[in-house]
Amino acid sequence: MNLGEIHELTIEKLIYGGEGLGRVNHRTVFVPYAAPGDHLRVRITKLERNFARAEIVEILAPSVARRHAPCQYFGICGGCQLQHLHYEAQLQAKVEFIRESLKRIGGIDWQDEIEVLAADEFGYRSCAEIKINHQKCGEKNNSPATQKIQIGFFKSNSHEICAVTECPILLPAAQRELQRLNAAPDKISRQATRVYLTVGDDQALATAATGENSRAAAIDALGTVHQIIAGITYEFGVRTFFQANRLLVEKLVAAAINDVTGKIAFDLYAGAGLFSLQLAQNFSQVYAVEGSNISVQHGIANAKNNRIENVSYEPMSVEAWLKHQAVKLPHPDFVLLDPPRAGAGEIVINRLLALTPPKINYVSCDPATLARDLKLLVNGGYRIDSVTAVDMFPQTFHVETVVKLSQA
Repeated sequence: MNLGEIHELTIEKLIYGGEGLGRVNHRTVFVPYAAPGDHLRVRITKLERNFARAEIVEILAPSVARRHAPCQYFGICGGCQLQHLHYEAQLQAKVEFIRESLKRIGGIDWQDEIEVLAADEFGYRSCAEIKINHQKCGEKNNSPATQKIQIGFFKSNSHEICAVTECPILLPAAQRELQRLNAAPDKISRQATRVYLTVGDDQALATAATGENSRAAAIDALGTVHQIIAGITYEFGVRTFFQANRLLVEKLVAAAINDVTGKIAFDLYAGAGLFSLQLAQNFSQVYAVEGSNISVQHGIANAKNNRIENVSYEPMSVEAWLKHQAVKLPHPDFVLLDPPRAGAGEIVINRLLALTPPKINYVSCDPATLARDLKLLVNGGYRIDSVTAVDMFPQTFHVETVVKLSQA
């Protein structure tokens, strides 16, 4: 096999990341924008020791899962990977992402049902980061140089911008803000490298910024919005992490904590309090552990504004808190884990195992790190009671997973 060669293959399945997997002479070939069951003519674009990558030259026989992508920018913009699949096929693929990761990485052969929670596949996203590029156009006929502004998202596997005038996954209020940016680009600061779109229940913000992490707190302070979720009002700022699927967030909360009660709960990686404040209704005391100062400040404000007094915010990394503070407290009746994409990791899991909570619910945004951590929990004496897929990011390969565990 050589670069540039043309081959025919049939796509067996999708892998996490959104690419289709096929084979040429027993060699694995990954193809973006493919659908399970497609018969394709492809061109080899990259060779690795154990696999190759290819691009579609011609669809010889389309899969029944394939559809015409609704977005005019699909395939150029890097934001979505699965718009060419009917939505049911997207959901089925994501269930298999979870099941395969559990088996391949975690050694967990989960044969039971994986329940799927979903909402509308478009018009769901309440937060987005719009990229801005100011291009100087050269002088002509002694006229001064002018500015051309690109407004959009990064292209796939690139830092080049795909200019967009609309994005179908945005909430309507965010969509209107994107259209306003395109209608009046001269109003965007020449120093801005991005615009953060942030939508609450009664307002939408478009905040221009340079986006450097060192200025995250200052940018976050430029605007705050509010959302009412399961009866509790949450505030969050422009740079605060908050679940972006406005249509599905209440179902996520219910899936994560709807059947737990007790005296003490730990909410690890608590963010701005999405789960902590809900847990406060069923536990005497909740300890919300969060390492981001921005999120901690919003979480404290959210508890105060909702008059919730039994949530204690712990502004410390989860790893450090479990080592230095949790050991001073009674063992928890319940622990919620909602780590970032990197997962909790061996140190956190081992310190958590030492606390022997009767129940642990794990909310994950990455099946691979979830599987790695579940392997440690299962080996540490816990059994998996249920696995739920929550499609917080339709049209993309991302999937949220809620796994409930109890002591074996």
